[in-house]
Amino acid sequence: MGEETPLRPFFPVQEEVRRMFQELIHQPWGGRGTSQPSNWQPRVDMCETPEAFIVEVELPGVQREDVHIEMKDDTLYITGERRAASEHQERNYYRLERRYGRFERQLRLPGGVARGAIRAKFDAGILIITLPKRERR
Repeated sequence: MGEETPLRPFFPVQEEVRRMFQELIHQPWGGRGTSQPSNWQPRVDMCETPEAFIVEVELPGVQREDVHIEMKDDTLYITGERRAASEHQERNYYRLERRYGRFERQLRLPGGVARGAIRAKFDAGILIITLPKRERR
């Protein structure tokens, strides 16, 4: 029961393939200059310290007021929107790789988060969410 599965090293590869497939099916198709908004998922790093869970979300170009963070049960919901500048419509693009539009990430956390002490801050395009652990009784 406590043995490690031989497939464990492939889990990160499986996640990256899933993410790339999701990006592919949401890829805006069309001729040059296509600037249609599409759903996208910002990349996330999540780690644990003895005191807290820390989630870092890549959100360059996203305004603080366009991000919503909510904790329900043991799931952290991060939603928002990266808006394209109005000048995008006036330009004839040869390449448009940055994604715009709504995004949503749902991250299941182990139980034990002190909900009233959750903190979030933006630093150089990275949203850093600190979820302190609840004291054990």
